[in-house]
Amino acid sequence: MPPARKDKIGMKDIAEAAGVSVMTVSAALSGAGRVSDTRKREIVALAHRMGYRSNAAARLLKSKRVEDLGLLIFEKEELIRENAGFMDMTVQFMQECLRNNIHFQLEWFDCYRNSEALPQMLTNGLVGGLLIAGAPQNAAKHFIENDLVLPSVTLCEPGKYSVGFDNENSLRQAVYYLASLGHANIGLINGPETLGVFQGFRHAFDTAMSELSLLRPDTFHAENQPAGEFQYELRKVTEAFLKTRNRPTALLVFSGLFTKAFISDLQRNGIRIPEDLSIICHETVDWETEKFSPPISAVERKYDDLIAAGVKMVRELMDGQEIRCPNTLILPSFSKRGTVCPPERRNN
Repeated sequence: MPPARKDKIGMKDIAEAAGVSVMTVSAALSGAGRVSDTRKREIVALAHRMGYRSNAAARLLKSKRVEDLGLLIFEKEELIRENAGFMDMTVQFMQECLRNNIHFQLEWFDCYRNSEALPQMLTNGLVGGLLIAGAPQNAAKHFIENDLVLPSVTLCEPGKYSVGFDNENSLRQAVYYLASLGHANIGLINGPETLGVFQGFRHAFDTAMSELSLLRPDTFHAENQPAGEFQYELRKVTEAFLKTRNRPTALLVFSGLFTKAFISDLQRNGIRIPEDLSIICHETVDWETEKFSPPISAVERKYDDLIAAGVKMVRELMDGQEIRCPNTLILPSFSKRGTVCPPERRNN
């Protein structure tokens, strides 16, 4: 175990903790000398944990150009495991790097459980550019905003350089499609509208409904909390739908995982999909919605396009190129499957 931190950590402290000489520590942190890559990584990581982070990273970066790319995902551990988007993002990042012969590293980090810690990828000097997904918090957020020297691009979050999805226009497209089929009573099940992305969904939905003269005081809106207790959130939303006096004939529902559970819950309560209720899922991926019965109509994020654009941008930053479009939006695809039909079929 490394010794407790003190105000100023020196090479001697790191050497004692690692059981090596000061010369070995110096060689590892400077990137010079005959130290194996494995040993170098161990010493740099130890230096980071002991508080020597900035010096270690800066010296490694000065000693040579590092070409490896990193994908760093910030989220609560349980949401990382449950989110199809993070899985798709990881797979597409690996494939994109392999196609372009780029060495890469991956790290998932829960900055809520580790509020005072930093991901190793931020400071160990072993990547030359970063794609950052999720929303950093606590010490990680402060470090990225104030101390990060690596070229970086954020994915699906605001940033100086970012690549995201044009969620609002795609959601508007779904509203217009339902209206074209004859649905006049359309509702929205959204994520928590305390967060910017869900405020955007609500704004896009309400705007499209207003443009179509379909927005009314009793238009159905409900929220589910992705970080909440899943069965409670499902029961809450299902009960709200079943109790509403003027039930919508169509719904836009956030999250593939939640949509599948919601459809099953409705069917247990005698609601037929799509004869009694048409459903379009938004914020999901194709394999999550097409492998269900019935296959779900959905606005689907194309993570292959997102990652390709992100990798291209971060490599341009690493090369010192001017970024012509620093905030790029990718339009999701709209797949029409078995959970939507015109409302007049409901009574057939």
